[in-house]
This record gives sequence, C-alpha cells and structure tokens, in this order.
Amino acid sequence: MTEPKPVIAAADEVRFPRLYAVIKWTIIVSLIVLAVLAAVFWTLVLGEFSASGFRARDPAAGENLTVTPECAWPLDVNDHDAKAVCRMFNNLTPEQRARVLAKRNQKGAAP
Repeated sequence: MTEPKPVIAAADEVRFPRLYAVIKWTIIVSLIVLAVLAAVFWTLVLGEFSASGFRARDPAAGENLTVTPECAWPLDVNDHDAKAVCRMFNNLTPEQRARVLAKRNQKGAAP
C-alpha cells in the first residue's frame, strides 16, 4: 500500500476566512465612523467660530497707525514691513513694551 501524502496548505490561502472578513469590515466601518465624526466635529467647531461674531479685519480699511522709529525698530520707518512691526509692538501690553525697550537699550549700550 502507498502512504497518503500530507496535505500542504497553499501559502496565500487564508486560514480563517470568516475571522479575516470580520476584522476587515470592522476596520472599514470604524474608519468610516471616525471620518463622519471628524466631519461633524469640525463643522461644529468652525460653525461656532463663525457664529461667534469673528470677522477678519479689512486690510483696505484705513487704520491710523503712526510708524515711528521706536516701534519700527530694527527696521527703517520707510521700510515696507515697518507697519507690521509697529502693529505688533502696539499690541503689546505696557509691561511687555517696557521690557522690549529695556532690552533694546541694553543691546544698544553694549556694542
């Protein structure tokens, strides 16, 4: 009599097809649910942000910002970016401005 040959499973065959399908579809459904939740979250966040009355400043609206050497430092008063530097300087609190000016004076005094 001949001995029965052992059965060798194919390398690309899935051993547990039902378990594989369950895991695959669980991952797919979870990703879809997460995508929907993210869309709802950002819709609510951005909707609340716009409903809060936030309005971007109109750059065309004239603002009465005087560009001085003190606020434009280290730029020249006629420099294109001096207005932006002055706007940042003017948005500082008085304590922060005092610290900035003190540091500038220290740097200017010690060459």
